[in-house]
Amino acid sequence: MTNTYLLEIIRVLDAETRLEIGLFLDSSLFNGGSNAVELRKLYQVVLQAAPDFKEELLQKESVYPKVFTDKSVVTGKLEKLMMELNKLLRQYLLIKRYGAEKNEPQTQLDWVAWLREQGLNNRSEVVFAKMKKLKRSEKSESLEQYWMELKLLEEEHEQQSIPNQENRDRALPQLIESLDLYYQNYKIELLNRYLLQQKWIPLPDLDTQPKGAAYYKEASLLYDIKDQIGALLQNELPDTAAFQHLLQLLKEQEAHIPFSTQAHLYTYLRNFCTLLINAGHITYVNLLHQINQDNLAQGLFFINKELDANSYINIVQIAIRAKDIHWAKSFTETYKNRIIGGDKDRFFYKSNLAHCLFAEGEWEDALAQMPEPTSHSNYHGMIRLLELKAYYELRSDLLSYKLYAFRKYFERTAVKSVPANARSMYIEFFNILLQISQSPLKDKARAQRLIERIQKKKLLADRAWLLEKAMELA
Repeated sequence: MTNTYLLEIIRVLDAETRLEIGLFLDSSLFNGGSNAVELRKLYQVVLQAAPDFKEELLQKESVYPKVFTDKSVVTGKLEKLMMELNKLLRQYLLIKRYGAEKNEPQTQLDWVAWLREQGLNNRSEVVFAKMKKLKRSEKSESLEQYWMELKLLEEEHEQQSIPNQENRDRALPQLIESLDLYYQNYKIELLNRYLLQQKWIPLPDLDTQPKGAAYYKEASLLYDIKDQIGALLQNELPDTAAFQHLLQLLKEQEAHIPFSTQAHLYTYLRNFCTLLINAGHITYVNLLHQINQDNLAQGLFFINKELDANSYINIVQIAIRAKDIHWAKSFTETYKNRIIGGDKDRFFYKSNLAHCLFAEGEWEDALAQMPEPTSHSNYHGMIRLLELKAYYELRSDLLSYKLYAFRKYFERTAVKSVPANARSMYIEFFNILLQISQSPLKDKARAQRLIERIQKKKLLADRAWLLEKAMELA
């Protein structure tokens, strides 16, 4: 045993750490397997040979009977136990390293991310605000400080990307700048090391000239895929064939792309489809519904077998627009208890159910199922739109009053809490619906003007429904 990996590790430990590991092995939380007793015995046998760890004390023949109750030696049994003990030692030492005071900023940042991922956004924001305040008070400058600044901005971007958060993605430009600053500092550090080493020994020539996109596309599959996503995003109206090509590429390369990375890449495609649909390109509805179904089957929406509330809502919205209402209702029921952070007052479940009922023409039932508006401004707008549509279909006298109240809300109250694009979409919806509601039936000329007006709007909520109602006037 004297030349083993296990003994090399134990040799370099100080007395205090060796004692701590003994306590660690006594815990059934960490050492709770079928070999727990034997692992503790083996560790004590090794410690008894300290500090010299003489070979005669650690011969296999003398160690084996001290650890096992077998009358005869079983080949490989001791070696297997040593490997298991080595894993436990590694686990403890990494935990201790991670918990060291110098790693406190990273530990805090990981805690912030954990809170956010569990849906505890308010708690996450409080801890993160304290971290940012502390960071602003620091005046030192180092590569490590640039790295931490990058990670802080990365977390801020993740928080601002949470659906319905105010001032979304303001940190993104700063994040890109911070990444460049860290990269340039690290790159020049490595170049200086290279130049210094060249003074001592000859090193291979280094090409410091910037490399083009073609080089990175050839060298990295991930870069190639992200470059193709970028090409789609730069096109105001990409051909659906380009989407299909990218989807096929992702399918073909599944074995070479980690699961979490696949989920990230598909998020780009889903979000872009949503933006195109909101801009009036309804040919993308069926494509997005297909992507949602495939991603759901692959488990790409889930974190610990749960999905976020925004996905729960959006998947149903698209399924309804794709006229797959039966699937939307089935999805709503299947995943109603699997929403990250829970579903207080069943808001998200009732919202999905109300939308499904509305799509089936059960307008009064939809109003009955409709949840009370939430403080989240986008969800508030979504429920208000559904309510207005239901009142319109029922030809309710309350419609004009509701339209006025909701329009004023988005013009005044929601200015600070709803992004400008979303506000414009809602306000344009209210304006168009008011015009439709005040239009006489069988006025083909007015109906045509409304249709043209709807089609020209770049930002308009629920465009397809408004077009349908305008066409009915004719």
